[in-house]
Amino acid sequence: MWDAGVWDKENNILSIKWSGRVTPDEVAAANEKLQQILQDLAPKSFDVVVEMENLMAFSPETQEAIVEHQRWLLEEGMRYAAVVVDKATAKMQLKRTAKESGHSNEFHFDTIDEAIEFLKNK
Repeated sequence: MWDAGVWDKENNILSIKWSGRVTPDEVAAANEKLQQILQDLAPKSFDVVVEMENLMAFSPETQEAIVEHQRWLLEEGMRYAAVVVDKATAKMQLKRTAKESGHSNEFHFDTIDEAIEFLKNK
């Protein structure tokens, strides 16, 4: 499952939520929604808060889609990603996808409040 939206319009913070077993088709659908949001907001740059809830390990195909998803977000102007992750295996996968996509501004948090505070005060 996934969801995407605007967390804080004033501060250009988008939100993405991944949960359960994410498929490449879900990553593509999330990208379509994010593209529409970016067209509507037209920010020069933006940040993303990512919630990963009960996430199952990514399949190799989903892992590849997430890497491309991160690359695309960087090309669109993403500065920072604050990721709330509850499992060590998910955190390991995220570190690998960030490295593969060239995303060096991804930070992990235990709670959504910590993640949002980081993005608002960076």
